[in-house]
Amino acid sequence: MTFTQTDKLKAFAIVKTFETSHPAGDYAACIVLNDGAGISYGISQFTHRSGSLRAVVDQYLASGATVGAEVMNGRRSDLSDTSGRSISKLSGDSEFRRALRAAAATDEMRAAQMAVNDTLYFKPAIAACERMGFTQPLSLAVIFDSVVHGSFYRVARGVAAARSDEKAWITAYVRRRDGWLASYPRLKATRYRMRFFLGQIAISNWGLAFPLDVQGVRITAKSLGYVEAVKSATASPAKPSTIEAAEPTTSIVEGYDRIESAVSTAFTRADAAKSLWTTVFGTVWQTFWAVAAFLAGLPREIWVISAVIAGILMFGYLYRQIELGRIRERAATGSTQI
Repeated sequence: MTFTQTDKLKAFAIVKTFETSHPAGDYAACIVLNDGAGISYGISQFTHRSGSLRAVVDQYLASGATVGAEVMNGRRSDLSDTSGRSISKLSGDSEFRRALRAAAATDEMRAAQMAVNDTLYFKPAIAACERMGFTQPLSLAVIFDSVVHGSFYRVARGVAAARSDEKAWITAYVRRRDGWLASYPRLKATRYRMRFFLGQIAISNWGLAFPLDVQGVRITAKSLGYVEAVKSATASPAKPSTIEAAEPTTSIVEGYDRIESAVSTAFTRADAAKSLWTTVFGTVWQTFWAVAAFLAGLPREIWVISAVIAGILMFGYLYRQIELGRIRERAATGSTQI
């Protein structure tokens, strides 16, 4: 048995709601992730580090599209380089992000994103289901989500249930993946994906009957019809020829990007702030001891020694804060990638 078009659209709508809060996906979504993956763009969060963003840009430029093409073409070498230095450089390139958002209003970019999504994620998910003999729509949604989010095979290797029992295997896999996500600080926030699937398993909704409530978004047969229309559309209401003409359609995303950037910066500065206040407190403490000892008429040697001891303690605590900050930074940008 092969999956019907409706089965595929249900899986697509669920995962795109996870990714962009829109069942049809958000082609203009463009933010900078705080996990070292760099720019995340479009309906499947195509990222610089994974190479999928480069694939989208290549596909778009190959179509002969013009909106933002000059800017994107000038960044292709940087996109091919997935080193931390290159990722950081492009993440701060506002002109490049602006070109991506502008291009999202064109047929060519939408087609490019859909093509890369199908090649890298959707077709491999369907192939995995067929290889394991899975036929339930919920199974397709689970595997498609994991292929998009990352590390499907890594988690799947540890599932002990027999594949011959599809429902038992999928249930065991979802539980295992939920635990795996929980084990990484930077992935904990994405456990809502597995919680949704566990909820559907609990009510035996293997066919994904409507309505489906996904992260506050209700997916119905009507909304699925809209998803299909978006996926198969061959023309857009407007087809701007310049970045400036397309800019109004992306102003909301620009605002979100600024907010996201500010929040990320606030978190990354937390340890620096602690260290700063440690230094300030230590300096005040040293001064207090020195003045107190002087006013008390104690010998110079005693109040100097007291100040030195206070200084040593302050620098010890400062070093501790710096090391803790480095440990947390390594944990947040560890080798496990999504």
